[in-house]
Amino acid sequence: MKLLSLAALCSFLFACGGADRDDGTVELELWTLALRPRFTDYVEDVIARFESAHPGVTVDWVDVPFDTLNRKLIAAAAAGTAPDVVNFSDLQYARFASLGATGDMAASLDIDPDAVYLPGVLAPARIDGQLGALPWYLSTPVALVNTGLLAEADWEVDDLGRDWPALMQQARRYREATGRFLFSQSLAVESELPVMLIANGTPPFAERDGRLRADLTRPAVADYVRGWVELYRDGVLPREAATAGHAHIVELYQNGRVALAVTGANFLSRVADSAPDVFDATAVRSAPTGALGRAHVAVMFVGVTSTTAHPRESAALAAWLTNAENQLALGKLVNILPSTPASLEDPHFNTEMLSNENEDERLTQARVLSAASLQDAVAFTPALGVWPDLRRAFEEGIKPALLDDRDVNDALLDIEAEWNRILNADIPATMDAIPRPAPAERVQHAEGVTP
Repeated sequence: MKLLSLAALCSFLFACGGADRDDGTVELELWTLALRPRFTDYVEDVIARFESAHPGVTVDWVDVPFDTLNRKLIAAAAAGTAPDVVNFSDLQYARFASLGATGDMAASLDIDPDAVYLPGVLAPARIDGQLGALPWYLSTPVALVNTGLLAEADWEVDDLGRDWPALMQQARRYREATGRFLFSQSLAVESELPVMLIANGTPPFAERDGRLRADLTRPAVADYVRGWVELYRDGVLPREAATAGHAHIVELYQNGRVALAVTGANFLSRVADSAPDVFDATAVRSAPTGALGRAHVAVMFVGVTSTTAHPRESAALAAWLTNAENQLALGKLVNILPSTPASLEDPHFNTEMLSNENEDERLTQARVLSAASLQDAVAFTPALGVWPDLRRAFEEGIKPALLDDRDVNDALLDIEAEWNRILNADIPATMDAIPRPAPAERVQHAEGVTP
């Protein structure tokens, strides 16, 4: 079911954005996701400098809890009070943009986005030929390794495979040798499999008659999915792999139940606070990839709504929030990555910072490895408004194969049929909406830091 009903979309198209005061001042309303209270001072400073650089423009900042953005945005549109500029996650953005809730920023910008942002994260901002948003901050994974648990199999960090197929094979051997789990993965709740298929160079799509179609039963796709299902059925992955979302990976790691966790670099601080013994045993290394050798990037976007009365000023605010200077400042406050190459040139994101005496070397290394992966990284999330629906259909369809021993081919046939139903009901798309980069020309794995 679409998050925006037709009535809500109509409300969006007829709602009014920011208002003007009697003195002619332009008032913009900016919505961000879950930044208060930790980043209140940062956002207020960014806004104050924007207002100083743009006389006659004021910004009203509203911070929205992550889980409530969809509901609040629809409600605001229905009430005729939709904001001008909105911070979206990549999944949220694709949905709203495809339904016309964001406007095309291209003509309103005073910058060339292709010259400012990393191409691999700017591409998903273009949906149905329109640039509805600019990429803001990013997250790429790193691998956390519990060297103590790894030693139970007489393995060292450098013995671990660098890609998922190698790790899947090692997971079986580790389970046999120790009775423990090497790692976990989200397979049916917040499933990583659809994105992993794309990152592996085996996208579960094809183009027929000029239109995007599901292609989940293609042998290469089916074999990849079957490999994960069999790993789970054979008890090589913990039960949570089929019953819990991504958060369980860090929980299992900090509880000492898995030897390897592939997660955002920011979660290493959580391990340090919650499980100091595990942190003391933790080594950090680059995350495993698919066959393309490219890391997946999760992207936060800043978009301009189609209802704004001030598209140029709104676009200027989006560009200001995401410029290199402001992204660098944000990256120094929290362990996230900027979407601008200019920010990444700062020593904060490279090995010159490894001598930082105010930070544990592994926290620094996690950030450095994440930043280094951006050289080849791609946002593998398709530029499809129905992508959340497709993922949900995949999750519902793959659960019986994982939990009830349903035949994998039969499950994929049903998922494929449901995907085609969803795609046929949506705006026609082509394979251009699916990230299909060439394999990375060079895949460098920086040395990890051991305890």
